Amino acid sequence: MESEFIALELAGQEAEWLRNLVGDIPLWGSTAPVSLHCDSQVAIGIAKNYAYNGKRRHIGLRHSAVNKLLKNGIISLDYVRSERNLADPLTKGLTRRIILETSRAIGLKTLGTVKYSDNYT
Repeated sequence: MESEFIALELAGQEAEWLRNLVGDIPLWGSTAPVSLHCDSQVAIGIAKNYAYNGKRRHIGLRHSAVNKLLKNGIISLDYVRSERNLADPLTKGLTRRIILETSRAIGLKTLGTVKYSDNYT
């Protein structure tokens, strides 16, 4: 859960900066909350609670920051199942099939067959 809170806080800071930037451009009216996806229902539940009852101070500070962003409408937290989380497989050892599926889903394309040569002239 700690890693999710660290990621939520950092993503929330970036989202707030981007939202402020877009808000300063007079092309759009009001801006909607930035949707952050998380695969931990526990982290989402704790983030939405007003108080953090944990023992770790650094997580308590991050909880306060994420909770403030939620309350101010800067971000919204949405649950995404681990199977649908495109970033999650890139943090683990994977089978070739999962690597190919994830790569296609995030828009990466194969380069084709790479030919190697010992002749570097």
